[in-house]
Amino acid sequence: MVHRDQTPSTTDRARRVAGSLVVGLALLAAIVPGALSSQKAEATVTPKVAAVLRHLPADRAHADQTWGGYAVTGSGPYTSITGSWNIPKMDCSEGGGDASPWIGIDGWSNDTVEQIGIDLDCREGKASYHPWVEMYPGASDYFSDKVDSGDTLVASVAVSGDSWVLSESDVQTGWTKTFTRSSTDQLASAEAIVEDIGGGGAPPVPDFGAVTFAHVKVDGTPLDSAGSVHKTTLERSSTKLSRESPLSGGGFTITWLHR
Repeated sequence: MVHRDQTPSTTDRARRVAGSLVVGLALLAAIVPGALSSQKAEATVTPKVAAVLRHLPADRAHADQTWGGYAVTGSGPYTSITGSWNIPKMDCSEGGGDASPWIGIDGWSNDTVEQIGIDLDCREGKASYHPWVEMYPGASDYFSDKVDSGDTLVASVAVSGDSWVLSESDVQTGWTKTFTRSSTDQLASAEAIVEDIGGGGAPPVPDFGAVTFAHVKVDGTPLDSAGSVHKTTLERSSTKLSRESPLSGGGFTITWLHR
């Protein structure tokens, strides 16, 4: 998923392909000391949704915005981001759609993203949640650990040289998944985002209520102090689809407004 100069879109985001295998595991003790237990990594699974999508680069020419949240630039290279967010209770009565909270490095002004998050999916009136990790332009790797509304996910993305470690944990259920990857990237930005995913500009956004990011730090510094701050809002033409609260330290809330 790539954002360019605050004008992201999803012109060719109608695909997300699950792939590869999940490798390794570790505890996010630095973020939630002693609160989580680790498990063996499982093989990647494809989420049971109507269409398997892929997080893909934005089309700069499109006016719609498919990222809501905050990014920082200008003080890189950025080598780590950590943070947490809630899993909202979704209202799928008005129709389907897919939204995706995540944290990551790169993507604001370049064509790679190293990211980890979860899809919030509405299909046939039912909500489902599918955690994933992605090193764009590689495919999303989905994993099958159970996530429910009301849970809190804690995540981190970090690099040393060309070795990346991406981790995600569920505070309530105790699972932790850690992935190791090799890649050389620009380390030019860091983000905490809710993304509207699908095809053709900004597709319908499911009613996710509100997602609150907390304790977001970039290289150990609260997000609002880690560089030049950029705010972005989900928007279709002139219709705002989300509202972002002011960024305070490492926290803010994204509220759903419109499909």
